[in-house]
Amino acid sequence: MSMPLLHLDQVTIRFGGLTAVGEVDLTIGANELVGLIGPNGAGKTTVFNLITGVYQPTSGAITFNGQTTSQLKPYQLTKLGIARTFQNIRLFASLSVFDNVRAAVQVHRDHGIRNALWRGQAFRDGEAAVEKQVMELLEIFDLGQFRDEEAKSLPYGNQRRLEIVRALATKPKLLLLDEPAAGMNPTEKAELTKLIRFIKDKFQIAVLLVEHDMQVVMGICERIAVLDYGVKIAEGTPTEVRANPKVIEAYLGE
Repeated sequence: MSMPLLHLDQVTIRFGGLTAVGEVDLTIGANELVGLIGPNGAGKTTVFNLITGVYQPTSGAITFNGQTTSQLKPYQLTKLGIARTFQNIRLFASLSVFDNVRAAVQVHRDHGIRNALWRGQAFRDGEAAVEKQVMELLEIFDLGQFRDEEAKSLPYGNQRRLEIVRALATKPKLLLLDEPAAGMNPTEKAELTKLIRFIKDKFQIAVLLVEHDMQVVMGICERIAVLDYGVKIAEGTPTEVRANPKVIEAYLGE
């Protein structure tokens, strides 16, 4: 069996006397699309924060691409290949669409202080390469026409799309999407579903999706893990999860 891309082994985090996530196991393979669902307060976003280094586990271990992530900062994990979006969109609202994505591309750029100060040929070549990468991404996602507009001026659906593009600009191996369908109408949700499938196949990356809209989750995820009060109560295919009595009682209902 090949090595998993991401592995959570008995991961627990406590805040004072409260156990927010308790002994969670989760494995994600390369180019796999996995859903993480559960009621509000189940610990889904906390798991995201553990994976991305915002929190450190109280016990248990997280490995990514064979490397233990303990004590690594979020920016270091971004360089390793983990990117995320947020439940509440977090764009650089007053920057242009282009500059939002350019900021992310810079994560992997190492031009040195001297080149940056003197702006020599190496610096100019690097800037040209960055512009090319940014525009290629914007065009793929039909955002090139908005290149010079402020991010906050975009319609809601395009802001969501831009946040995903910015995450992809860091060249992730794993993309974490935190409730991307929140606030979307049915048409936008259908477009989002197609977009997530497209991203997985086009960029050959793994996706971990937290989402409350069951039509979205059941429609695109290959496997689903279910949390309740910080504990994983089920995992399996969409069909298996939909029929699981524990999941029905805790989350889906009759």
